[in-house]
Amino acid sequence: MVSPSRKTAGPGSLRTLNPPVPVSVLVDQQHRPRSVTLRGKAVRIARVQEVWEVDLEWWRSQPVSRRYYRVTTEDQRDLTIFWDLAAGGWYRQQG
Repeated sequence: MVSPSRKTAGPGSLRTLNPPVPVSVLVDQQHRPRSVTLRGKAVRIARVQEVWEVDLEWWRSQPVSRRYYRVTTEDQRDLTIFWDLAAGGWYRQQG
């Protein structure tokens, strides 16, 4: 049997899991990523594997609108990066 803790039940403080990290990305004329800067070094993108868009919560003051790219770099790293269509800027999605 567990004794009552007398604490109010609830989720507690919320925190973001795997928050996106800002990155520098060079793009071509069609706005496709060609290189990404990782740890201060530009790495060429060898292949774009997949592209998709996410549009969520368009009714809120800060909607989520992103174009994601699953890419493979020349040194064989698989990354997920995205362009924030609402606010601008490139990010790497961790995890």
